[in-house]
Amino acid sequence: MTDLELHNAMLWRGGCFWQVPAIGNLLLIVRSRKTGRHNVSRRRAALAAGMAVLGLLVTAGCGGAGGAGGGQDAEAKRGGTLHVLSSIDLEHLDPARNNVTSSQDVSRLIYRTLTTVAAAPGRDGGKIVPDLATDTGRPSDGAKTWTFTLKEGVAFEDGRAVTSADVKYGVERSFAAELPEGVPYARMWLRGESDYKGPYKDDRGLSSIETPDARTIVFRLSRPVADFGAAVSTPLFSPVPKDKDKGVGYDGRPFSSGPYRIERFEPKKRLALTRNTHWDRATDTVRKAMPDRIVMDLNMDPAVVDQRLIAAQGEDADAVGFEPIGSASVGRVLSDPRVKSRLVKGESANTRFLSVNTRRKPLDDVRVRQAIAYALDKDALRTTRGGPVAGDLATTLLPPTLTAHVADDPYPSPGGKGDPARARKLLADAGLADGVDLTLDTSATASGKAQGEAVQESLGKAGIRVRINEISQSAYWSTVANTDQQHDLAIDGWTPDWPGASTYLPTILDGRLITRQGNNNHSQYDSPDVNARFDAIAAMPDQAQADAAYGELSRQIMRDAPVVPFLWDKSAVLTGPNVTGAYGHIAYVGRLDLVSLGLRK
Repeated sequence: MTDLELHNAMLWRGGCFWQVPAIGNLLLIVRSRKTGRHNVSRRRAALAAGMAVLGLLVTAGCGGAGGAGGGQDAEAKRGGTLHVLSSIDLEHLDPARNNVTSSQDVSRLIYRTLTTVAAAPGRDGGKIVPDLATDTGRPSDGAKTWTFTLKEGVAFEDGRAVTSADVKYGVERSFAAELPEGVPYARMWLRGESDYKGPYKDDRGLSSIETPDARTIVFRLSRPVADFGAAVSTPLFSPVPKDKDKGVGYDGRPFSSGPYRIERFEPKKRLALTRNTHWDRATDTVRKAMPDRIVMDLNMDPAVVDQRLIAAQGEDADAVGFEPIGSASVGRVLSDPRVKSRLVKGESANTRFLSVNTRRKPLDDVRVRQAIAYALDKDALRTTRGGPVAGDLATTLLPPTLTAHVADDPYPSPGGKGDPARARKLLADAGLADGVDLTLDTSATASGKAQGEAVQESLGKAGIRVRINEISQSAYWSTVANTDQQHDLAIDGWTPDWPGASTYLPTILDGRLITRQGNNNHSQYDSPDVNARFDAIAAMPDQAQADAAYGELSRQIMRDAPVVPFLWDKSAVLTGPNVTGAYGHIAYVGRLDLVSLGLRK
C-alpha cells in the first residue's frame, strides 16, 4: 500500500502499494493510501479548537488517533472552500493505479468503492463498512464466491446511475499492462483469468465477474478468500464508465462517483474539486462533504506550508496540512499554546524501514545486512521527520497497532543511535574489513534528502559508504518497484490495506510475489522456508492463531535482516482555526481523513 510518500506518507497505503497478501487466513499468491474572522469569532474558534485537541489527546491516550471532530461538527456549516497544503504530489488518481495512501486519502473524495474504511479516529478507522454496496459482501461456496448488491441512487457526476457493469469494467482495467501499479488482487484471485490481458486488448471481459442485473455483481474466485469484503475497499473496486476511460490518460481525470468531481487537475501543482451535484448523501454514510470546494496545492515547500498554517491568516484559516509538520517547526508549534491547540495527532499501522536488496552483492550475505541493521541511527532518521512527535523508534516490522505485533529488538543500540562497532565486526567477518560502497534510493524532496543523509552518515561510521540517488517523488514508488531500476537500499515503508498482518508480511516479503514491475517486495527477499510458512499460516482457520504465527514469523524474518525498521509512524498535522471534524486516520498513516472535514461559517 504502497504511500508512503517519503515525506510522510506511504505506504498503506502502502502503501500504502499491492499487494498481495494473505487475506484473512489465506495466502494470496500474488504480485504484487482562507478568510479572516472578527476577533470574537476567532476567540470562540480558538476555544473550540483547544477543547477539541484536549479531547484528541484523551482519545490518543487510549490508543486511538486524535482529532478535532465530535462536538465541533455542530459548528460546521455546509459550504466554503477547504484548502489543503501539500508538500508532495499525487502519484496516481486512476483507481487501477492508485496504490499509495496519500492518493487514496484524496481519491476517496472523488470515487467510491464497494466497501471502505470507516470515517473514524483510532482503530475504529480500520473497520470495513459498506460504501457502494449495501453490505460488506455475502460469501458462499466456502468463500470462493462473493456477491454484492449496489445501493440505489448512486450516480456519476453526469447523473447516470452507477451500475454493476461499471464496477466490473473498473476491475477489468487492472489487467491491462498499461496500468501496472495498482493492487493485483483481481489478477490473482479471480477464477481462470490468467490469460486475460485487459479491455484494451481483449473485449471479451472477465467471465469470473458476473453482473446478472444492474445492481448485482458476483465474483468467482479460484480459492477461498475470507477477507474479500475488505479487499474490495481498495481503489481497484470502484466504478469506471467505459465511455469515459482514456487509458493511461484517465489518471488525470477519473470520473466522479463520490461527492466531488475534478474541476481542474494540474499535476505537481494543484487539484481543484467541486461538488458532484448528483451525489446523494442518503446513499453515503461515510463522507460528510461539507465544503463546496476543495483546493489542494501540491509540491509546496514544506517550510512554507508550516509557516502559513502557523500564521493561519486569510484563506489559510480555512486550510489544513496534508503532511505532518516538519522537524524545524516542531519546537515553534509545541511552544505556542494557540498553535499547539490546532495540532491534530494521529496513529497509523505504518512502519518505515530501510529495504535491503538481497539479490545484489554483497547484500546477499546476511552478515552485511545485519551490519546495516546495527549501524543504522534510527533516532537520526526520526529527527528528520520531527522527532518523537513523528512516532516511536521501531524495533520490529509489525507495528504495535497490529494484533500480530510481538515485542522484539534483534539489533539493539543505545538510544536507537546505532552500534557501528558491532557493524564493523560483522563486515570484517564477511571479508569486508575495508568497508563497502552502496547506493540508496530516496525521494527528491526535502524530507527524502534529509533521510538519505541520515542513513549516509550513520552507516558511514561503520565503513558503509552510501551514495544517495534522488528520484522524483511522483515517480519514486514506480521506480523502486521496478526490479531493473532499484539499487542496493531504499527508504521504504508499508501500511496494510486494512489492519492485519495478512496484508503486511506476505505482500512485502513473499519471494513468489516478486515481479519486474509493480513489485512490492523491494528487498527481493525469497526464502523457501518463509514462503512455506506463509502457506501454512494462510490455512489456519483461527484468526488469533494466525496472528500469533505471523508475529513469530516476523521475529524469524528479522534475523535475516531483509529490511531494517526505524519508525512506527504517528502524524502531527496542523489545521486552520476554522476547520472542523479533523482527526488522524489510521488507514492514511495518521493523515487527516479528508472526507470528514468542514468549515465554521
